[in-house]
Amino acid sequence: MHDLELIASAEKLAREVIQVKKEHKVLVVTDAEKLRVGKAFAMTCRGLGAETVIAILPLTGEHGSEPPATIAAAMKAADIVFAPTTHAITHTRARLDAFAAGARVIILRGVTEDMMIKGGMTVDFQKLRATTQAYAEALAAADEITVKSDQGTDVTFSVAGRKAFTLDGFFHEEEGFATLPPGEAPTCPVEGTMNGTLVFDYSMDGIGKLSQPLKLAVKNGQAVSVSGGAEDVRFIESLFEKDPTARNIAEFAIGTNPNARLIGNLAEDKKLAGTVHFAIGDNESLGGVVRSSIHLDGLMLKPTVTADTHLLVQKGKLVL
Repeated sequence: MHDLELIASAEKLAREVIQVKKEHKVLVVTDAEKLRVGKAFAMTCRGLGAETVIAILPLTGEHGSEPPATIAAAMKAADIVFAPTTHAITHTRARLDAFAAGARVIILRGVTEDMMIKGGMTVDFQKLRATTQAYAEALAAADEITVKSDQGTDVTFSVAGRKAFTLDGFFHEEEGFATLPPGEAPTCPVEGTMNGTLVFDYSMDGIGKLSQPLKLAVKNGQAVSVSGGAEDVRFIESLFEKDPTARNIAEFAIGTNPNARLIGNLAEDKKLAGTVHFAIGDNESLGGVVRSSIHLDGLMLKPTVTADTHLLVQKGKLVL
């Protein structure tokens, strides 16, 4: 499908956004389901003169699973790692270790061939960079965040002292990774501070588009109960049984990309400007202290977000 368009998109991203040079050692980590996207990046980087290696990751089954030791070692040896994989390796020790060794890791979790050439990838990257930075700065300056929605979300939590990230597609040394499609400003709620109700009303990692809203009751930073569609509830409860640390509310983020689409894939859904998402499970890579085998996002479409006394999002509209 669209091989020429895939190559053109990969070249633009590699050359203009990630700035691959011929002196770089590039590793492309992909899997059987994302191999065409992985090959597009590998061919592009090789065409730019960079030493390029492609590694096929076994399908892990869920986001946050550690890659095999051989791939983890290769990531540490690379200058740039492109990771178009079905399941994200963002929140893994392997990604953290690669960054510590000097690698720039570019996460393309769940990115399809269609997503490479449409939607969020077509944004004006420079304008998006300014918008995303403004929201990251607002979150980093805040002590307390309140999120509400007409669907029933009503939570308050502390972010005092927590870092916020500018995930605009560009690699920022102080953040340790980049994401594509671009467009979110995430932060990490202080453990034990969130109380209230979260209602995911569009999509959830591991589920896709929700059949009906999924509600999590949160007490002291932990999801204590879940309700919604029967199959969706069983899925979330199975995660909690498998790994109790999955109950941790690990992330809060604001989408900033006006070109992103709602397609039932969180890789693009959560980048849509004016949406927000929360994650359960691991938060170590965002500056928290909870290690978990799980990190899954859930999306809200039309939230209202207040940082201290400052309105950031009003019913799904960016207002900064």
